[in-house]
Amino acid sequence: MEEEAPIIYGLDFQARSLCAQYGETEMVRFLIGTQSLKSENSIHCVEYDEESVLVSKFVYPHPLGEIWQTNAHPNQADIVGTVHKGSNQKMLATIYKMSPVPSIGQSIDSLDSTSHGQLEVLASLGAEDQEVAKFLWQPNDGNKVVTVNTDSRINVWDFTSEGRVQVLRFTYLLQFKMTAANWSPHHGTNQIAVAMETNLQVVDLRSINKGSIYNLENAHIEPIRDLDFNPNRQYYMATCGDDGCTKFWDVRNISSPVLSRHDHYHWVWQVRYNVFHDQLVLTAGSDARVVLTSAASLSSEPFGKLMSDDKDNDEDDDVRSPLADGVITAYEEHEDSVYSVAWSSADSWTFASLSYGGRLLIHRVPRSLKHSILF
Repeated sequence: MEEEAPIIYGLDFQARSLCAQYGETEMVRFLIGTQSLKSENSIHCVEYDEESVLVSKFVYPHPLGEIWQTNAHPNQADIVGTVHKGSNQKMLATIYKMSPVPSIGQSIDSLDSTSHGQLEVLASLGAEDQEVAKFLWQPNDGNKVVTVNTDSRINVWDFTSEGRVQVLRFTYLLQFKMTAANWSPHHGTNQIAVAMETNLQVVDLRSINKGSIYNLENAHIEPIRDLDFNPNRQYYMATCGDDGCTKFWDVRNISSPVLSRHDHYHWVWQVRYNVFHDQLVLTAGSDARVVLTSAASLSSEPFGKLMSDDKDNDEDDDVRSPLADGVITAYEEHEDSVYSVAWSSADSWTFASLSYGGRLLIHRVPRSLKHSILF
């Protein structure tokens, strides 16, 4: 399958955290958090213009330490949260307001690229005796925040539109050390999945003290590194881990995965569904590879578009073959472990990947694949 050459953006420091700027729905924009031990860290806001094939950037200094996770608010483009390690070597979470930020649809070139932005601290999440391992915005509206501590305690926080944060409750103490977590967009956004080494638990925040909804024991033979929910099918999710496998689950029958892939040669650090076309799944690994996979048989569009919509066509209806499960393309332009991948919130056919050496690659889904899904 033909591939377009990637767009490359290089940072001066190591980095492992990447996300789309979800509140920006018209411009392809990603946020990157650096992880330097010696220099001041920062959040890079990187914009890609497909027409000009140019990349623009704006930098926000992050004085609180090396960034381990960057997570943008689901619908406010100027709000971002980070999990970071400061000079005291403690992992904490902080919510910031980014300033300045272009208006929706306005190019980042409108800002003065010779100056730096500012991160105004809105809230610090954590305590002296608690370290944060994971920071999660409530899907869709971002009115709540969950932090999972290194002691495996899940805390729920209320986040107001004015930027105020307060603890709603200290919720659930997990049995083992947390290795991954994600918030389900389904079931009224009340469920969170947490991986503990090789096991997986899903808990309901409304009845957290009553225990988990279900448990997946030994889902992988090595620790689970990430998980993601199918955005369009409420009972399906994907996990990946140190065994090099990506597994797809139907939580109504957790005895075994419904699909298992082994497309990496080493640890798989992240798995991400395409929000609009959930047959497309990205994985990133420490083998320096990014793999675009089809999980069409488990998607909300298992057969694609089979029949022609042109009713005036006298020819026979155009019946197309469904997209098969398996690897679509493996991208091998990185030279270091790839820790993060992210689909653009403005263009469902564009995605980015970030390797530890500080290289960001922006790719587009192969045109022939796009056409086969749409037409």
